[in-house]
Amino acid sequence: MLLKKYSIFIIIFSLSICINAQNQTKSSLESERNINLKKINEAEKILEETEQSKNVTIGKLKVINKQIKNRQNLIQNLRYDITKQNKEIGFIQDLIISLTNDLEILNKEYSDMIFYSYKSRSSLDKLGYIFSSENYNQMFRRLNYIFQYSDLRKKQIVEIDKVKSTLSGQKENIIKVKEVKNGLLKDELRENNKLQKLKNRQKNVISSLNKKQKNIRKEIKNRRESLARLDELIRDIIRKEKEKSILVDDVDVNLLELTEGFESSVGKLNWPVNSGFISNKFGEHPHPIIRNVKIKNDGIDIQTKKSSKVYAIYSGKVSTVAFIPGMNNVIIINHGEYYTLYAKLKNLTVVKGDIISTGDIIADLVTNSDGITELQFQVWKNNIKLNPENWIMKK
Repeated sequence: MLLKKYSIFIIIFSLSICINAQNQTKSSLESERNINLKKINEAEKILEETEQSKNVTIGKLKVINKQIKNRQNLIQNLRYDITKQNKEIGFIQDLIISLTNDLEILNKEYSDMIFYSYKSRSSLDKLGYIFSSENYNQMFRRLNYIFQYSDLRKKQIVEIDKVKSTLSGQKENIIKVKEVKNGLLKDELRENNKLQKLKNRQKNVISSLNKKQKNIRKEIKNRRESLARLDELIRDIIRKEKEKSILVDDVDVNLLELTEGFESSVGKLNWPVNSGFISNKFGEHPHPIIRNVKIKNDGIDIQTKKSSKVYAIYSGKVSTVAFIPGMNNVIIINHGEYYTLYAKLKNLTVVKGDIISTGDIIADLVTNSDGITELQFQVWKNNIKLNPENWIMKK
């Protein structure tokens, strides 16, 4: 009987641990799923804007590619959640079997108690049993046994009720878990259908772009020239400011404090725009359409929605405001030994020499004739180009 009580306790204790673990996993999966859905909604709005233009562009392909990746991540999340639900269903089924067996044993034990109690129901029998003791010690032991036996019957009823309650709860629980699983399966099917449609659109866009390779090569050439002008501009600004700082300290800002603050913010800085995705990473990468052609990026491109505001990612002083063909207006901000560059801007709100704080609006983004709204963003340390992704927060 004692072993059986421990068995029931272990089952209920294991159940509570499993439920806590499952709740933590569910919370984590739901949080991840919500993040993916937010990314999907953002990219969907960007895609709708690009489709207002009939032109088939690399920008449109990039946002479709991003949507495909977002939906693949969402489907992976759903499948993992379904697997967890299957494991939980299996655990609950095993638990129901175990609880059912325990309930049968408890009922059998209680039935035996009732039968024994019926056979010895007479008060005279109990008194005879007590007074037939050979000595006082034996008499007290027998008296104590009768009281313990009565108490045991009461406890047995409590144990039976407890197991019945737990068993009933798990039967209800398994129904709920199966409903959740069925909902997840429907979500997965729906997302797979959307993913297939996106892949068909991707295929059509790639096919159309392959017919425009001459124009694409021209765009690549123009971009290289624009990036070269940006490179020349920022290097010239850095050289002049370093020469100036040797002669006289900047009275407007503490350059050492800016440098140390910027360095301590690796991976913690907000994005320069509120929404969007990285459409072109830092460094050299194969072109998505033209084979054997690599494209170089001195920073990152962030594709976002029309009329998006651009924010300074850190406090500093505006080093210059310029116009570069192909990159529109450009703002370069000094953060001590570090510099940030923002290009493809309009409606500038700052001028050269302005002191700005983290999060200040510095401009709006330009939307080109193809409906693409994209920020070119760079981070430099003196003359060294850095990967901006390492400085802004992960999304």
